[in-house]
Amino acid sequence: MDQPNYVLSTNENILVPKNKKISRLKLPVLIIIAVMLIGSILFQDNLFSELSATTQILLISLVIGIFSAGGSTRAPSPIELRFYDDYLVVYRPKRYYDERVTRREFNKFYYKDISKIVFKSNLQRLHIYGIINVEWYNYDKNGELPSKPTKVMSTRSLCFFRTSAAPEVDFVAEIENHSPIKVTVE
Repeated sequence: MDQPNYVLSTNENILVPKNKKISRLKLPVLIIIAVMLIGSILFQDNLFSELSATTQILLISLVIGIFSAGGSTRAPSPIELRFYDDYLVVYRPKRYYDERVTRREFNKFYYKDISKIVFKSNLQRLHIYGIINVEWYNYDKNGELPSKPTKVMSTRSLCFFRTSAAPEVDFVAEIENHSPIKVTVE
């Protein structure tokens, strides 16, 4: 890969679960609810009402507890904006998505293929719209990267990141100073 003209190394804010143990219980509880709903439709009977009062209270408490105690919090994650003569790369060395997916990302935008960049000031997010060339490497359970990319593709899409983890960085000025793209502020 070419040498970038300029690299902006900073952090973005990502969502991570507050309590991973509780978030693991969401899927089984959703499956139980779905089975009860589908069973009620198939048998044309309210299966929830067939449960004892104690079981009903326990199930309702479990649903309320899991869905109110879970939730997410914001955490900083490293990100780089790499500016080249003809393109911009949004590089994320280790981006957490959920407990099964953490990946290294190279999101490449040719300046000519960027339709617009919008900074949403109320959300503290920067949106890049256009044709994106994606190269992702998913980390395995041992925290190692594969030798070949997990995904390589080109598509018309959106790439965004939350800027609130780096309030000292003026992303609009950085992009406009190091690329031919003008940023729209909303």
